[in-house]
Amino acid sequence: MEKEQGLHYRLEDCPSPGKTLLLALQWALFMYSINLVYPLVIGDIFQLPPVEITALVQRSTFLVGLGSLIQVLWGHRVPLTEGVAALWFSLFLLCYQAGGAAGQDPREVLQIMEFALLLGGLFMILLSLGGVLNAIEKLFTPLVIGMALVLIALQVSGAFVQGMLGYENGQASGRTALCSLLVLSLVTYLSYRGRALLKNFSALIGLVVGWGLYSLLGLGGPEVLPAETQRWLYLPEVLAWGPPRASAAMAVAVMVASLVQVANQVASYAAARVALGQELPPGILKRGGVCNGLANLLSGLFAGIGTVPLANAAGFVEMTGVGSRRPFLVASVILMVVGLLWPLGQFFTSIPAPVVYAVSFVPFTRMVGIGFANLLRVSFNQRHLTIIGLTLCAGVGLMFVPPGAYGGLPVALQLVCSNGLLMGIALVLLLEHVVFRAGRE
Repeated sequence: MEKEQGLHYRLEDCPSPGKTLLLALQWALFMYSINLVYPLVIGDIFQLPPVEITALVQRSTFLVGLGSLIQVLWGHRVPLTEGVAALWFSLFLLCYQAGGAAGQDPREVLQIMEFALLLGGLFMILLSLGGVLNAIEKLFTPLVIGMALVLIALQVSGAFVQGMLGYENGQASGRTALCSLLVLSLVTYLSYRGRALLKNFSALIGLVVGWGLYSLLGLGGPEVLPAETQRWLYLPEVLAWGPPRASAAMAVAVMVASLVQVANQVASYAAARVALGQELPPGILKRGGVCNGLANLLSGLFAGIGTVPLANAAGFVEMTGVGSRRPFLVASVILMVVGLLWPLGQFFTSIPAPVVYAVSFVPFTRMVGIGFANLLRVSFNQRHLTIIGLTLCAGVGLMFVPPGAYGGLPVALQLVCSNGLLMGIALVLLLEHVVFRAGRE
């Protein structure tokens, strides 16, 4: 199995201190890059002042590092980033749209999201401690897991491609697209054909080369958010958006979101098992669920964005061939330090966004491959092909429907109907276990 996976460092391996530091830096850059976009977009949509947007970036960075550290030490104990969840991000946007329609101030909406994160974290902890997650896990067959991984990748692929093309104001940039294509080609080649050392550092090499190409092509640097010039240390502020505001509609939406979080966790652990080529530590779902709940409680307390173990981290492991726990642990600490040091955070923010998208795109393509690897574990009979076809067409189709189309529905229903990933997972579960249940063909 090890030869098939091509890992140079397995889970329990301990690289030398020098290699550990370099591998940790690569992990930290990857973890930072895939979590940078969400706080920037939320800050812009909620019309936060530039300094508050920078503070949100710093808080999110610190919380991702802290959540990942908690998970690798006491939770799932595998190199899976506890990163910003696309589901929580969409919940922020839907809450903003609903709040705007109701005439709420954006700051009040953010206070409702603090409540949602605190409630969601508590609910996840209770689900995990009550043993409910283990019962739910039985529903996630290889077919369901495979479809979930494919849908997760497809949901974000549009944003990644637009980012690589430099798509703004209805137009793409030819030079930006060329830079992204060159970086994508380099990282893909190194991750598949490069020698051991080059493969291990393919993402880091792609970021450095891409940054240089970005400048050589005359694209300049990204717009840097202004910050307090005399500030060096940033300590995450408790309830930075104000006291939490309770909302019955949001409470219902959180319950639904928590169940989707469970689906994401199961799919992520399945992806990690394939990438690492070994069975994962026992009790991983319960411990990981408790730590995920704790991470979301911290996100609510420190005004961040909800997190979940990210399946694309398994793609990063496959791409680099580094499955060792130690570099990931060090990277989590590095990310926490970046979140505390204001100038250091600004330096990492200066990485051109198209380069970040291009480098991060490769692990997402690997995640699709892991999804199909799960699908290959089932026989492609008429039953399975029907389930796959219906799920893909419905789930992907809903991703193209504008969120505003559901504006007349309550917030909880908007969350369900406008999320192609959620609807796709719900559909494949329904088809697999109810409509086309095995034995009833």
